[in-house]
Amino acid sequence: MRRTFLSVFTGLLTGFLALGVAWATIGLTPAGNQPAVTATPKGKKSPTPTATPTQTPTPDPTYVPGERLPEGVFLVGAQNESIAPIPEGETVDGVAGKWNAHGNGHDCGPIGYEYLPNADPSCLRTFDRVWATGVDEASDLGIYARAIALSNGEDTVAFVVLDTVSWFYGYDPSICPDDPNAAQPQDTCGTRAITNDLSEELDIPVENFVISSTHTHASADTTARGPSWYYEYVRDQIKDAIRGAVASMEPAELQTGAIPAKAFNIDRRIVTRAVPDAELTWLRGVSLRQATKGKTIATLVNFSAHPTVTAGNADMHSGFIGHLAKRLEELWGGSTVFMPGGLGDQTVNRGFGRDGIGNGLANLVYESAQQSSYTLKSNDIVSEQRILQIPADNASLVALNKAGVFMRDSTIPGPHAAGPVESVQQKGSARTPSCAGASPISVLSPVGGVRIGTPGKAQGQEGFVPGDRGDALVMMQAPGEIFASISLTTKDYLSRARNVMVFGMANDHIGYIIPAEQYDVRGANAVGIAQPSIEMTNYEESLSTGRCTGDQIQNALIEIGTNLGVLGPGEGR
Repeated sequence: MRRTFLSVFTGLLTGFLALGVAWATIGLTPAGNQPAVTATPKGKKSPTPTATPTQTPTPDPTYVPGERLPEGVFLVGAQNESIAPIPEGETVDGVAGKWNAHGNGHDCGPIGYEYLPNADPSCLRTFDRVWATGVDEASDLGIYARAIALSNGEDTVAFVVLDTVSWFYGYDPSICPDDPNAAQPQDTCGTRAITNDLSEELDIPVENFVISSTHTHASADTTARGPSWYYEYVRDQIKDAIRGAVASMEPAELQTGAIPAKAFNIDRRIVTRAVPDAELTWLRGVSLRQATKGKTIATLVNFSAHPTVTAGNADMHSGFIGHLAKRLEELWGGSTVFMPGGLGDQTVNRGFGRDGIGNGLANLVYESAQQSSYTLKSNDIVSEQRILQIPADNASLVALNKAGVFMRDSTIPGPHAAGPVESVQQKGSARTPSCAGASPISVLSPVGGVRIGTPGKAQGQEGFVPGDRGDALVMMQAPGEIFASISLTTKDYLSRARNVMVFGMANDHIGYIIPAEQYDVRGANAVGIAQPSIEMTNYEESLSTGRCTGDQIQNALIEIGTNLGVLGPGEGR
């Protein structure tokens, strides 16, 4: 990987980093398992350590941009940017509002809740197909782009998750064109365009960015054709959140852990049964600055469940995510970034309520930290991303795209879609494919992974010990609503890592991603969402790119994990 010169934030670091002090003289405590940090009561600041008359304060860690930090030491930063639409007549940070809430003295139109050519461009619709009337009026927790950035001094990775239903690799250029008057305008809002822009600006490789969404149905509908101003606003907030996270990075250690959370995800399949992934995994950046030592900078949480707790939402909100973030802030402080896992066939017990689920998950993260927190002792950062060509053989999803309901860019040929392709998927060297398919059209979509730390030794290497998980945390990324069994299988195969996180909805949304052996062919091509078929077949297949998509992405995840050095012993067959 290329060395990263983080010039964008050096000005912010010089205020607390004494550049003339060498690492060898700072007396930095080696990274290791640390006791849990006592929660600071909300509204109070952590006390600032002061020197006694006979002591000299230990200098803050020194950082020279572009140089590798000592093992176990990272730079961590975080920033949240609101993506709540700004009402007409108001201005926030120089951005003039363009939104009119339905019912607040404004009528967005008749029941039907579709964006028509003559639809009012000041109105927004939630994914629940109703005109939006407000933003989180019940809890006042807002909706955000929440970002965290991690670096070892040479290499930087940045993750941002949106309180939206999805965010595409590329949008139809008519929504966010670079030049509306061009013969072939280019999309500026999709993750491909955003990461290319930020890569050039921040000198961070494209594969080191992950832009995801929580998949809350209660936020603005970002899958359908809607007013360009909102897409452009969210695009700009994504960039600002990542810029801010990178610019605010400070020396820190990384702690990680996992805990079962089975009460918080349940089977949502209609005919067949789902295979759940009940593991709640987390990563926490803890400051090493003397003035804030032990303070949480940010926590990244990964769990397989839909965040949708209530249906028919006209009030925009984040589902349980805002409550999860608020509770962790009360316990630890800092920012919270929730990355959905294998949510495709997992839902939540709505009887717990938004607050019950959010608070419950936060409490489990805190409990896990008290019991089995692990602090990374090394700080390698390695990443890989592949752009897969995936057959789009599901006619219903293609039709939705053409109808303007699913506004992912499908221009052929183009950076987000292509022509004919075959898919033959098999396990390792098996002679019999698990799935074979073909389609005259295809989608181009990213699959990726990031390894932080050092993997366990491979079988045959000197010092190999069976069961060695090494010192690594791995974050694998799939572009849509993966089924939980894909998350579980990935974790199982990549066992030479301390923890494996699997992100769904990462850098794209190509629909439900279903393993071939679980694919209910009776529900494909819109049959699964038609009445009365919805009570007799599974409906996810109607919103899936194709029957082989799950196996193709599963194989790519395992291959990328192998290249990252964390494939478990004997799993390469």
